[in-house]
Amino acid sequence: MLAADHVVREVRLLEFFIRHLWPFYRLFVRNLLTPRCRRCILPESYTPLVGGICFYCRETNSTPPAAVKRDKAEMARAFDALIQQRIAQQDPAYHIMLLFSGGKDSCYMLHRLRQTYPALRILAVTVDNTFMSPVAMENVRELIRRFDVDHLMLRPRAATMEKMFRYAITHLNAKGCAGTVDQFDGDFFSDLARNLAARMEIPYIFWGLSPTQLEQILGLDDFLTDPADEARPREAVAGIRLRDVFDEEEMHYWWNGPAWPSDRRPQMVFPFQVWDLPETFIKKEVGRLGLMPRGDESPLMTNHQLIPLMGIVDMVQLGYSSFEPEFAAMVRRGQADRTYWLHLFETMEYAARSGRFLGKSIDEILDRLSLQRADLGLKGGR
Repeated sequence: MLAADHVVREVRLLEFFIRHLWPFYRLFVRNLLTPRCRRCILPESYTPLVGGICFYCRETNSTPPAAVKRDKAEMARAFDALIQQRIAQQDPAYHIMLLFSGGKDSCYMLHRLRQTYPALRILAVTVDNTFMSPVAMENVRELIRRFDVDHLMLRPRAATMEKMFRYAITHLNAKGCAGTVDQFDGDFFSDLARNLAARMEIPYIFWGLSPTQLEQILGLDDFLTDPADEARPREAVAGIRLRDVFDEEEMHYWWNGPAWPSDRRPQMVFPFQVWDLPETFIKKEVGRLGLMPRGDESPLMTNHQLIPLMGIVDMVQLGYSSFEPEFAAMVRRGQADRTYWLHLFETMEYAARSGRFLGKSIDEILDRLSLQRADLGLKGGR
């Protein structure tokens, strides 16, 4: 069986277990599970619970103020004006670049833009970090054919990616894998896109981050990055100096704003900040529209292959997954299915504590990173 087949089979089995068996299985292993907030999903290892409720749920005002609602309306008008202004420019080969991962968010984003703005000339770009999900890769091939848009695949050298991820996962900061490994991944592929857009003179790169991700990762409350930020060179990620990890040739992967004139520096555009849709709605829509096979809209199926390993490492080293605060915030906002994410993170915790569900694909990934389970504090394995 090919490595890709291992990954897909193991992840499909894990997804089935989480959805259908864990609700019963968890009753027998409760002694291994950390208490979690009864309203969102935050574990007691992340924040104290009072009466089973975390600080954030006690403080959250469930009704957004009117000013926030008005801001969204103004944002929507500005977003539409930006796109209409680009469409009015007939000369460019492409009006925008769109980061297309093959996951549910990028599928929905491409579909909605094509439906709402049929005159918008889109260049879809997929970055394969060499750990890309086989399911996502197949989704990319099929959906690009169906949407009939121009498409480029960027695939950096595997040795560079392995070095980057190995360094990141062995030098975690206080924010765990989300704030280190995932930060490196996101900054790296967005910088690849920036460099390509600058060379092709495409001024806007559309990226499917959620409002919660924008707030927690980028500290952004707008749908558009600031030109002043795009003018800066990338010198560090997650508190790690890039030149301590990458050689001179590899540094060219990273964005260097001052090397480009101001009119060639692209800005990132985040449509979901404007649309502000619940995750459950997006899942239903990609299913209803037939954009993804049933079940493949799961992030376990379409995120890169390091994600399960990152979740387990966090549980071992932090006592919780560093992705839990993001999804807990989405649950509090009514934008994510609490039951699904509760069961997923409980399963990860159980796997970390017991060594169960750490299949062959985990060891294959560790082999690529030149690491052993013991290097990361994981149980089991050879």
